[in-house]
Amino acid sequence: MPVATELRVLPALELTFPVGLPGFKGVRRFRLEPLGDGKSLNPFGRLVALEPVALADGTLAEAVRLIVAAPGLLWPDYSVEIDDATEALLELDGAGDAAALVVVTLGDSIETSTANLFAPLIFNIAKRLATQMVPMRGPDEAGAWPIHARLPLVSPGG
Repeated sequence: MPVATELRVLPALELTFPVGLPGFKGVRRFRLEPLGDGKSLNPFGRLVALEPVALADGTLAEAVRLIVAAPGLLWPDYSVEIDDATEALLELDGAGDAAALVVVTLGDSIETSTANLFAPLIFNIAKRLATQMVPMRGPDEAGAWPIHARLPLVSPGG
């Protein structure tokens, strides 16, 4: 099983989710946009739906966005073993082909914001294919990463 590569900088690129993304019915294409000025290290980005999202009431929402983060920059011990099904779906040829992002849920402040470390977004860097990988073990089992991990607070200069 390959392990996802740690991203130091989020690339700007379009991604195709062959089986879609939970909560985004019918949407397969997204654009990853790094946040920040591009001069300093920033683990955060925006994943923008490139197709309208069908809402529960039947209406369509345009330009729906998720905030994502490169987990290795925020949680240095975080690692993801990619399962065989994800490896096949994303056509991964080697460990260096895969990278992981986590979805961030913004709270009223950084202190109340969380990230889903349990089910990361895995993507094939070269082929620009992506999926959300939900591990076989449950979130309450030993060794599972949390669904609602608080974002680490980083003080200026360290």
